[in-house]
Amino acid sequence: MLRYESTLAWRHLIAGGWQTVLIVVGVAMAVTLVIFVSGLIYGLQQRIITTILGSTSQVTVTVLVPFPFAPKTIDGVPIITKATRRPRTLIGLQQWQTLGQELSAVPGVRAVAPEVTGEAIVTFEGTTEGAAVFGVVPEQQDQINHVSENMISGNFFRLGLDEIIIDYQLAQKLGVATGDRVSLTSGQITKTFRVNGIFFSQRGVGGGNSVYMLLRDAQALFRTGTSVTDYAISLTDVFQANAVADRIQASFQVQADSWMRLIPQLMSAFSAQSATALLIATFSLVASGFAIASVLIVSVLKRSREIGILKAMGARDRQILFVFIMEGLGIAIAGATLGALAGSGLIIAVRQVMQPAPAPGIAPQPLLPGVVSPQIILITMLASILITALASALPARNAAKLNPVEVIQRG
Repeated sequence: MLRYESTLAWRHLIAGGWQTVLIVVGVAMAVTLVIFVSGLIYGLQQRIITTILGSTSQVTVTVLVPFPFAPKTIDGVPIITKATRRPRTLIGLQQWQTLGQELSAVPGVRAVAPEVTGEAIVTFEGTTEGAAVFGVVPEQQDQINHVSENMISGNFFRLGLDEIIIDYQLAQKLGVATGDRVSLTSGQITKTFRVNGIFFSQRGVGGGNSVYMLLRDAQALFRTGTSVTDYAISLTDVFQANAVADRIQASFQVQADSWMRLIPQLMSAFSAQSATALLIATFSLVASGFAIASVLIVSVLKRSREIGILKAMGARDRQILFVFIMEGLGIAIAGATLGALAGSGLIIAVRQVMQPAPAPGIAPQPLLPGVVSPQIILITMLASILITALASALPARNAAKLNPVEVIQRG
């Protein structure tokens, strides 16, 4: 079936010589551009997700802080008031062990970790720096922000009482090394801790100047008793953060905040990047479609006498139609395949260029974080083939409608 049409289409492409090669290269360049740019954009998004969202909680659960109520009148006289949310204080979550088990069972939750968070002044040999302090259970916390993978020195899982691990930036500012003793001051409480290790912080929000200690030490430093201040939650799908937060808040008497609401600018950036990739893909593939259409139109005009002879010999309109459609498909398949290989190879090549390591002992990352996505490659190839088939339909239809008598008479 279609053997005659495919054979004739193949002969036309071979006879086209360099013209066929150039149009195939044009399609390949369009596909290469789409795959390369899309791979870079989605690779950048993955890096952002890993760096910012993968190193912090995607949903944070705290105690509900009610709105204060102000009287609307004083002695019968109306007044104008503005209700504001009470500043967050170190209010503990009672029965937090039970709550943790219940949060773990919520659909979409990958891991949960109790925290006691606060701010403190870190002092070492007369130098002071402000720091964000996290009291944690190391085994649970590591499932949230993977501290153990970013340790420069020391061991996160061997963190003991009256010991801390500190961020590399904070260690540089203070001149602290593993084994030194530093003082942490919160309010009227000052405690001395031994530096158990130094880690590289990839926290995007409040990154740097971070200190981790055991939950019990933080409870003593911030006077939370046996309670915790919040639960850090990691999700199986970071883009379901709003839905999971709403589900948690509806099910428990707690406040649940998602990263999507806390950092709306990041979602806007993701949307803008995705829209940019889509526009580039659309314009590139449509441009290649127009190029193919123009080449096939010229091919119809050049071969009009040949088409007339074929129709005079009994070739049907449908056969002529299929010949030129198959020419377009042949160009599309060859160009899409070459473009997929070139685009993937280009991404792999640029990933070999590394940027300097951000800290000693931390592996350097690619300067351009491209990803080779089979899904993007397949969709691009299919879109290219579809657009090319549509672009070849008009010249193919014109070829099928040629009147053999008029064509032969015109010579």
